[in-house]
Amino acid sequence: MSHSIGLCRSQLEQIFLNGALNFLQDVLSRQLVESWASQAGHRWRSCLYSPLPTLLACIYKHMAHATSSRDVEDWVTARLPQDGACANSGDDFCVARRRLPEPVFSRALSHLGLFAQGNMSSRVWLVDGTGLTLPRSDANVAAFGKMHGKARLPGARLLLFTDADSGAVMNADIVGCDEGEMRQFLRRLPAVPKGTTIVGDRQFCSYLALCEIDRLGLGAVMRLNVSRKPVGVEPLGEGDEIQLWRRPPVGSSAFGEQIKELPEFCRVRVVRRRIERKGYRPVEIAVATNLLDAAPWPAERIIELYARRWRIENDIRDIKLRHGLTMLSCKSENTVRKEVWSALLAYNSIKVMQRRTGKSPREMSHERSRAMIVEMAATMAHALTTCLPMLHASLLQRLARASLRRQERPPCPRAIVRNTQADYPFLYRTRQQWYAHYLAA
Repeated sequence: MSHSIGLCRSQLEQIFLNGALNFLQDVLSRQLVESWASQAGHRWRSCLYSPLPTLLACIYKHMAHATSSRDVEDWVTARLPQDGACANSGDDFCVARRRLPEPVFSRALSHLGLFAQGNMSSRVWLVDGTGLTLPRSDANVAAFGKMHGKARLPGARLLLFTDADSGAVMNADIVGCDEGEMRQFLRRLPAVPKGTTIVGDRQFCSYLALCEIDRLGLGAVMRLNVSRKPVGVEPLGEGDEIQLWRRPPVGSSAFGEQIKELPEFCRVRVVRRRIERKGYRPVEIAVATNLLDAAPWPAERIIELYARRWRIENDIRDIKLRHGLTMLSCKSENTVRKEVWSALLAYNSIKVMQRRTGKSPREMSHERSRAMIVEMAATMAHALTTCLPMLHASLLQRLARASLRRQERPPCPRAIVRNTQADYPFLYRTRQQWYAHYLAA
């Protein structure tokens, strides 16, 4: 029986590594994934879904945009021999995903991000957060809470660090609604490699964040918060100055203990420019940075760095729309977190494949690349081993032609299209609770 299980597991690994996910064969090896699982304290017996097949099945689920875990079970069952040792009950994949430690997912995400990352000499990371809508369940409400008092569904907060050159997710953090993005940001900062420049919006432009970034040897380019009033100004040029900021009062900050340990004054460089783009209104922006030396960091380069910030909005859109995070399906904290990590892994896997074409992933369509990889995965899962190199080369050639077309923004009327008036009232409780109340009445 153990021999049959081992044979089926070997076949399952071959289905994913030598077949559907052939391009990850030299990135995620069985020894590497099992070492991560062992370091996280995970122990497993001789079973069909060992750590590597489980991780690959999670990636394939969100890469193929499968609607449920049952789809993955059916896909695997159709390709394995049907005997007593390999019979699937329908929940094998779900149980294996629930048992696999979360650090395995996070380490695999960073590992894939390094393969997809661009030029290491000019490392620029973008940071932003987004909200996730979760299914209504008592476990999700208790673990994550709701966005606000009138919200009908629980939600979570996802903070992402993405590479500016490739769009790959380098780091992430998932918390409940009660914890703000600034706490997520400060908690993940020590994991950012030294020498990295972080580009973010004005919500991350605080006295505490800039001091912590400077202490860790990082660079920061943030949109200036207009409420900040300097106590001194040193001009450097037109629209370029160094401001002296005073430490905020301890009582007015949610980070009182951290504020006490900061110096009383901090020098911050502020660059102001007027940006004009075709199809958009002219905008005046003010950017704050800790890159004080104007020789290696001229004002135009600071503005150019901040102009990349909007790329992370497109990255978040691709992750949520193309990898099943618009509305999650899991109803417990553990599986919700695994579902989010799996979607990020699927996103990074596509970035790895785009990088191997020799082109910048920013110049390639993510959705077209995903569709090509999923289509080829179905073919490679059934193909002979001798045909796989030819299919892999063919996929790279097809991906190289999946370029983004330059789009000009047309004029649009400023009018509402969708009627916001609902025809039916909102349901503020679960259908099971409504049905129990209906039967009681």
